Amino acid sequence: MAKLDEIKASIGGEKKKSRFKKAISQPTAESLEVDMDKVEKIVKRMRDKYRAEGVEFEEVGGSLRELRGLIAEGMSAKIEIQTVEELREVKSKLIKGLAGIYLGLGSILKPIAKTLSKLPETEMLSFYLYSANMHYSSRQYLALTVAAATIMFIVSLVGLTAALSIMGIEMTLRVVAVIFASFFVFVLTIVISMLIPKQNAISRGNAVSLELPFALRHMATELRAGIGLYRTIQAVASADYGVLSEEFARVITEVEEGTDTRDALKHLALRTQSRALRNALIHISRALKTGGNLSESMNEIAEDVSFNMRMAVREFGERMNFFGVVFIFGIIVMPVMVTILGSIRNSPIKESLPSFEALPLTLPVMTIFFLVLMPFIMILFLFYIKTAQPRV
Repeated sequence: MAKLDEIKASIGGEKKKSRFKKAISQPTAESLEVDMDKVEKIVKRMRDKYRAEGVEFEEVGGSLRELRGLIAEGMSAKIEIQTVEELREVKSKLIKGLAGIYLGLGSILKPIAKTLSKLPETEMLSFYLYSANMHYSSRQYLALTVAAATIMFIVSLVGLTAALSIMGIEMTLRVVAVIFASFFVFVLTIVISMLIPKQNAISRGNAVSLELPFALRHMATELRAGIGLYRTIQAVASADYGVLSEEFARVITEVEEGTDTRDALKHLALRTQSRALRNALIHISRALKTGGNLSESMNEIAEDVSFNMRMAVREFGERMNFFGVVFIFGIIVMPVMVTILGSIRNSPIKESLPSFEALPLTLPVMTIFFLVLMPFIMILFLFYIKTAQPRV
């Protein structure tokens, strides 16, 4: 009975591998249209980026074949949904609706999506979609982006028309304002949507770096106990390390589908936006090649990552000391000064103080200052704190 189960498992595995090989051996129409000149430009850009970080790209990507394949929507993308029509089969009602709008208005929206695909800013879209683990091809994402921007355009057009009509604005001015504002909303929606994959990829990289020291010590303990690297990766994938466990699960999936463990780790190094993880994988690859003590290497890498995190927190604290002074002046001292000077400027005693009449602190100016300028300054301060704080 045990032997029969093994035979069934073997047959199932062979069927799975054959299906996967079939999926990667039959190029789709989309993959045949990939502009390899653009791919080579992106490869060069990524290689320069890694070298600027002190990482030799050849160690990460070998002959660069893996990165070319990822960017050209090769092996990993071909087994995902590729056509816009197939977006109608996903579970999300929002995605189904956006795909329906795009396909229904295809004669209008497809040229817009095609124009966007030719922009230099969209060259890295496929790579960041893969890095962010967003299961869409670049064409699908552009279709969803254009559909969402169209909805926002229509909503802005209707909403602003109704608002300006109620306000009694002149017809000519109303038409110009509505068209300009709606077009601005359309473009802004596209810009924000195109930034989402990159930001998601960076956020995943930050989350990976946060959990990396603990995961590396976990792996070092497993290796010291005599467990192999593949089983150690499985242990991390099944543990609760958030995004890092998800990325290791993707490595396990690639290995189970026939990819060599080293190649799967190379793919992880290429797609991740975590510099710490990329360096750790390089050291792991070196240790595998040279036969070094992998558990000791991982402990050392974990200590280096923890040290870098502590230094980032220390530098952030030093910056906040100076920022506190600026914050006190901008949010506390300046409003109090404006309030006092404005009160004197607008009070009856200003006639006995001619010098205060020269101050431009009239009631409209003070209203704009407190209702527009001060909230804007607060948002800038909060944005700076949010972006400057280390992800630890």
